[in-house]
Amino acid sequence: MKIALIQNVTLNDHRSVHSHHVACELCRRGVDVDVIVQKTEEELQYTERPYQLIELPGETYSIKGQLQFILNSYHHLKGARYDVIHAKNPFSSLFSAVLLKELGKIDSRIVYDMRGLWIEFGADTGKFPSFLKHGLEMVEEMLIKKCDQMVAISSSLQEILCRKGVPSSKVTVIVGAGIDIQKIQSLEPVLFSEGLANLKRVGYVGTISVARESHKIIEAFETINRDDCALLMIGPVIEPEIFDDLTRYRERIVLPGFVPQYAALEYLKSCQVAISYHDIESPAYTVAVPSKILEYMAAGIPIVATDHQMYRNILEDGRTAVLTSQNPHDFARGIEYVLENPEVGEKMAENAKREAEKFSIQKVVDQLMAVYESVLK
Repeated sequence: MKIALIQNVTLNDHRSVHSHHVACELCRRGVDVDVIVQKTEEELQYTERPYQLIELPGETYSIKGQLQFILNSYHHLKGARYDVIHAKNPFSSLFSAVLLKELGKIDSRIVYDMRGLWIEFGADTGKFPSFLKHGLEMVEEMLIKKCDQMVAISSSLQEILCRKGVPSSKVTVIVGAGIDIQKIQSLEPVLFSEGLANLKRVGYVGTISVARESHKIIEAFETINRDDCALLMIGPVIEPEIFDDLTRYRERIVLPGFVPQYAALEYLKSCQVAISYHDIESPAYTVAVPSKILEYMAAGIPIVATDHQMYRNILEDGRTAVLTSQNPHDFARGIEYVLENPEVGEKMAENAKREAEKFSIQKVVDQLMAVYESVLK
């Protein structure tokens, strides 16, 4: 069996964690895998790649970048032979495969994997004009009809797809992106700097921007008002201006910037609390299953998150995490509660660690193999 995993994002994008882990596990099982992603000039975060990596010019949230990726993937797929093309949204990852199959140029089975509602997210966050939203959704729905099978990241997403007319039999729900539990649990905690050694550390992993509501995390940290506490925000800083109003707390917010996935988790494992904040009720977010939450769970760090549907998809308040009201002040109180009650946090972290076993990369790939086999029959 030869599989193409294709997505118009770079290998350093958080959305490629899924492709990398799936491809590694498929290769371990003897499957021949190509990972086809967007080209980047950055140093790649994964040095061990048992699969063949193919990088094509493209861009995720521009018309020009989408067309560029479609054109380049068309030429590549036309000259290759795959049993299954596993395309992940945005639909520019899917377009060439569908077109080539309609033209009779390839006979691959096509699986479209929706990791979320990228069109809704793009419109909500201003990554493209909202007037394009309807047209893009029409194109995606047209392409979906031509696929052999779909994969949805959550039951909530499956429900939305079915309301749009996709038969439920055509949608397989595979929750989460799959995490390498053994790898994460083998990592040793690493202090980012010696200056953090005597402070209680609150850790966040992810993009730092207004779209990700990072400014509300900062507001919560200011509300905590403790001199013995530091906030470690690990990830690329898209909008540094969100830190402009900080005075007293600036030196206790630590920004390592973008670091490879496992280095980020080593820093996180030195923290007493792992956090994630969201309060926007939109389908683009409610269908999500955040990979970082699964990584927090596997790492065994007590979790504080807002009581949002995307966190409730995998977390249970009081058992595997503290879920607070969706505002910075209650979020701050949740963080303080875990800092002041470490035995409670430790118990929740142990529960979450056991729960993470359900989302291992091995279990995700078991389900994907069943999808591949079903479409090939």
